[in-house]
Amino acid sequence: MKRSDIHYSIYVLGLMVLAAALPLSHFLMGLATFVLFLNWLAEWNWKEKWQRICQEKVGFVFGALYLFLFLGLIRTDNWHAASHELLAQLPLIFMPVLLVTSRPLSANSTRFVIHSFIFSTLFCCVCGWIYFFKNNLTELREMSLFVDHIRFSLCTVLAFVLSASYMIHSNSADNLRVLYGMLALLFFVYVLFSHTLTGIVCLLVIIFCYCLYHIIAAPKRQKWQSATALVLLFLFSIYVAWITVLFFKDQDKVITTTVTEAGNPYTFDANTPVENGHRIGYYICREELQKAWTLRSDSALTESREQVLIRYLNSRGLHKDYAALMSLKHKDIKNIEQGVSNYIYLHTIDFRSVLYPTYFSLSLYHHSNYIANSSLLERVELWKASLNILREQPLLGVGVGDQKDVVDAQLERQHSSIAEKKQRGSHNQYLTFALMGGVFMVLYFFYMMLYPFVRMRHKIHFVYVAFVLMMLMSMLIEDTLETQTGRMLFSMMMPLLLLYWPEKDNPIKG
Repeated sequence: MKRSDIHYSIYVLGLMVLAAALPLSHFLMGLATFVLFLNWLAEWNWKEKWQRICQEKVGFVFGALYLFLFLGLIRTDNWHAASHELLAQLPLIFMPVLLVTSRPLSANSTRFVIHSFIFSTLFCCVCGWIYFFKNNLTELREMSLFVDHIRFSLCTVLAFVLSASYMIHSNSADNLRVLYGMLALLFFVYVLFSHTLTGIVCLLVIIFCYCLYHIIAAPKRQKWQSATALVLLFLFSIYVAWITVLFFKDQDKVITTTVTEAGNPYTFDANTPVENGHRIGYYICREELQKAWTLRSDSALTESREQVLIRYLNSRGLHKDYAALMSLKHKDIKNIEQGVSNYIYLHTIDFRSVLYPTYFSLSLYHHSNYIANSSLLERVELWKASLNILREQPLLGVGVGDQKDVVDAQLERQHSSIAEKKQRGSHNQYLTFALMGGVFMVLYFFYMMLYPFVRMRHKIHFVYVAFVLMMLMSMLIEDTLETQTGRMLFSMMMPLLLLYWPEKDNPIKG
């Protein structure tokens, strides 16, 4: 075997391990990247590498984003954090350069890498389901056993897109297309089941965009499939609007009674939010709740548990009195003891359980400006703090490594209720780029994302478009590149899907 073939085999194997590690293991990600780097150096064919990157200039364009981090060093005060950031973000330059300068992947090699990612994601989904049913989880984000739940949801969405693309566009035998269809369906169900709103929104937007594109571009006899999917999405949007109205509509505007069945008076607090269509502070008789609770549970009815009990009864549309509490089933009492404040939250196949926690936080904020324990409202607070900083330092930002410290200081100046939660950053990748490198880094990022659509239009496929859409949407509410999984997913899949998808028997020359 030739020396170049040995290096190529190591290269393909390293990419397969790295692809499999994306949803599975931080350690394997680091190990595979290190092996790929050593193999890339050991090839020692610098002239060929230079020719390839000159031919595929996208390697320069993608890798140059990393260089903008050095622009942030001008304003850096925290050099320890800056050095850590520069080291952590190295995949942003290494992976595009590696994929462009290495020997082009064959169709089979690309297929091996892509399927390593798909089946690794499948393994993680199955493990998550087993863990969920075995432990009877109430917090669904714990289903993501290996990486954080938001990045894993992105992996699952991408696995869905890849599987669906194989099903739709592959020339494989019918039984293989059925297998790909089953995989796509499984990933689709997992994204919805896991209740990760980021993944759900990305999934639905990608499906909508594909159906719209297919209606425009597909032959007339095939348009009905996408038209059907769009109708289903429209019906789903009507359903979302309906359950939204059910949550916020106040059904207790007219007070029907002021006393319980036993004749004890109710208390009514109008300055409480509406949840599941009922005002939480209405129809409360704490004396009867205390009496009934001692009969239904061995645990003490503390102040915090009483609030959970009141919300739980309210979510079921019941008054908060002796008769209502005694009518609850045993599993309802267990839910309350475990801190479940709304029975809908446990309905894993009900989309209300995805939206209602966010709706309640919005309702609570409307009445009391309370934002703690709401991930959405806390993000909004972080975005406001970041924007206030950028108004003062828009050109160069605050420096690489300083962005989290500066956001913490800004929250304290604003006397924010989440100021005690340190080192959280902006929770928005665009704002993070602006804080690290100023407006120039943000502008270059968008130039980098648009470059393939302008200069490499002949290589653009919907799988690549879907991946770009997913990453851009996730970056609106997450520091996607601040975790190892997010960085590697972005820096590896961007050039891989652009250069080698759809799989070609005759790879690009270089």
